[in-house]
Amino acid sequence: MNGELTEQVFAETIAVNGGRVYRVGGCVRDMVMGVMPKDVDLCVVGMVKKNFKTLFPDAEEYGKSFPVFRLRLDGIKCEVAFARTERKVGSGYKGFKVSSKPKVTIEEDLYRRDLTVNSIAIDSLTGKIIDPFNGIQDINDKILRATSPHFSDDPIRALRLAGQSARLGFGIDSDTLIRAGAVGEELVKEPVERIVAELAKVLTEARDPAQFFKVMAQTNLLQITFEEISELSKEVFEIGMAKLNLVAKATQEPKLRFAALGLVLDKERLHRWNKRMTLPSDWLDSAVEVGKIKALLEAIDAEKIVAAINSLRRGSLNVEEFDVITTAAGLNIPALTPFKAAMALLPGDGVPERLTGKALGEWLKLKHIDLVSKLI
Repeated sequence: MNGELTEQVFAETIAVNGGRVYRVGGCVRDMVMGVMPKDVDLCVVGMVKKNFKTLFPDAEEYGKSFPVFRLRLDGIKCEVAFARTERKVGSGYKGFKVSSKPKVTIEEDLYRRDLTVNSIAIDSLTGKIIDPFNGIQDINDKILRATSPHFSDDPIRALRLAGQSARLGFGIDSDTLIRAGAVGEELVKEPVERIVAELAKVLTEARDPAQFFKVMAQTNLLQITFEEISELSKEVFEIGMAKLNLVAKATQEPKLRFAALGLVLDKERLHRWNKRMTLPSDWLDSAVEVGKIKALLEAIDAEKIVAAINSLRRGSLNVEEFDVITTAAGLNIPALTPFKAAMALLPGDGVPERLTGKALGEWLKLKHIDLVSKLI
């Protein structure tokens, strides 16, 4: 039944059994913006988990703090949660007391959410819009605003605020910026994995990833989260952010976007960043390689070009990817791909049969330098 289930039938089944289903969160925001949502989040009001599991035994349950179910409706992957309230009783993201009783209303559930643009619901049966915090107006005005003072209860919301500004291209309400800037003391204690996860979302999805770091700087949280970037001078920071956005326009590959930071962060800083919060190894290696090859090619000659290409052949970043970064960032470095093609010797291209090992490597190096020099 699960594969054939529609949202309409799902909502009707819930309604017949005393509950109500609403679309909520980012999928509603995207629909208001005219964007097709990738995933659909649903909220069930007026029902307990036991009854839900009886009605939909194939729904996959997960989540420790509160139950969430996965199932497919109309062929789309959906997540279903029960309306809940949250009360802060301790520090960090685990310091909440959650209540998901049937009497919790959809308005109460929306109130606990981070931003007004994410605090809108649509009744799955009637299509009625529930917008108690004027989120649609904020979408139209392209502004991010905290739904309530509880925004700062979870310090990671400050990063999500910066990330949504970078992804949506929205400005941020001044009071919300103040609320975000007030979470520094708690943010220091957050697991670094949560911070890396937010960074990964930005590097994967944002059209303006530099905005993420700029908002973090605006809220004085950059030195807490990404101190290696905060150490840059204002001028170098601006140059680095501009290069990052130029590369982001050329590619959506997070590894290459992160590698663009290697244009302004030296090897020592990158490794210190990785020591604080373990980064994906290909991100780190690629950023280090970009800085290394950029420095090598500050003065162009055939031997350095050959050395650069050979280095890229051995690392996480290949020649074509390096060219994407340097071309997009507008660096005064020639594209290496044509030189790489010229270095591709075919069998029978005059390689002396007697040469092996180190001697063969040295012969190839000299041959490659000669071939490259003819193209410069």
